[in-house]
Amino acid sequence: MFSLKEYAPDLGLLAEAGLIAIKQGDEESAKKLFNAVGLLDSESPTKKMGYGLIALHKLDIQDAQKHFSEILKVEPKNMRAMAFIAFTHMLSVMGTTKTPLTDEKKIEHLKLASEFSNQVLNSNASDPSTKQLAQSILDWQQELLQLDAQR
Repeated sequence: MFSLKEYAPDLGLLAEAGLIAIKQGDEESAKKLFNAVGLLDSESPTKKMGYGLIALHKLDIQDAQKHFSEILKVEPKNMRAMAFIAFTHMLSVMGTTKTPLTDEKKIEHLKLASEFSNQVLNSNASDPSTKQLAQSILDWQQELLQLDAQR
């Protein structure tokens, strides 16, 4: 009898192929690959992470935030999702949202980006690239604040 469980060892390969498809701009293939990951392991956040990264690649910031937030609801300690949601908040400040933000909203997004990034940096996240992303966001934020102070 056929069972999807026999393909469980391929989960990482499917996810990696999905990331490659995103980099190549092949959204349809990326979605199919991440859907396959979801079929093999419905408990894994990898499908939602993939969909969040697809949205991020298209600069659909609100959709990306939705996917990363859904991961954090189930896995509040998922530092990769936390770093990416911090990144989406920084992108919001940079004017990549569909509607322009007020100064108050920009400040709110900067605070959220900082809070999420600091949580990642103060965590025991094992992936150095996750911490590097969080630090880059804080550095970027500092540069923005310095530029604003010079005006």
